[in-house]
Amino acid sequence: MTAHLDINGRTTLVGLIGYAFHYTLSPAIHNAAFREKGMNWVYVPLPVRPGELAEALRGLKALGFRGANVTIPHKIEAAVLVDELCGEARLLGAVNTLVVEEGKLLGYNTDVEGFKLFVEERGIPVRGRAALLIGAGGAARAVALALAREGLARLHILNRTEARALELQELLKGVYPSTEISVGKLDPEGSRVLEECDLAVNCTPLGSRESGELPVDYRAFREGKWAVDLSYGAERSRFLDEAERHGAEVADGEGMLLHQAAASFRLWTGQPAPLEVMRSACRRAMSSGE
Repeated sequence: MTAHLDINGRTTLVGLIGYAFHYTLSPAIHNAAFREKGMNWVYVPLPVRPGELAEALRGLKALGFRGANVTIPHKIEAAVLVDELCGEARLLGAVNTLVVEEGKLLGYNTDVEGFKLFVEERGIPVRGRAALLIGAGGAARAVALALAREGLARLHILNRTEARALELQELLKGVYPSTEISVGKLDPEGSRVLEECDLAVNCTPLGSRESGELPVDYRAFREGKWAVDLSYGAERSRFLDEAERHGAEVADGEGMLLHQAAASFRLWTGQPAPLEVMRSACRRAMSSGE
């Protein structure tokens, strides 16, 4: 059960900008953190339709928000619309965290840190390994950068639109030339590359119960391999179920969600995030279906 929040004229506002997010744990995670810290802040969902992001970002400043997270489908467009890109967001051209500072809208990317810390927490081997990245959107860009930084030897990027995968390949080649990168179309032929990969990361809605199948031969998974799906929820994706059934270690997106949320919290508040409180709130919300 979500504890009562006292909202008044002095409450600081932050939120989540996205579209068609039927299920999000972010409000539960952040509001638990604010309560733990005794802060008069509130985190709210902010649905924004495609084509209306620029107007929404102007409203964010006009309404006195401290900032917001950004999720599908707005991460790449947000990078074009902010007043200034900071850190990894400048490199990736993708924003998942907005901070309003002295009337300016600053764009950050905490997904890179979130995925890196998640990989370390779970003990997923990356250095010198080969990985398959499914998707090439904003979240996939962050995952790719985190993997390259951790010493990944080979990265195979599959996407329904091959041009988007080529953009990501060019971006990474400029900063991590030691990582060998190939791209292909997300179809049964392209997915054969899974056989030679130690790790597969699904950054798309495909493979979930609601969004259709991934064109993947799950027999390529076996003991010693890892499958990661950035989706999260009480019901695990078929992608993870099938990978585990064939012997792979699996993990959903909860860990990345928590660590990127903690980094966003730090940017907004200037304080360290109460990570374990956030983790507990996440799991309570997941089990109760909030």
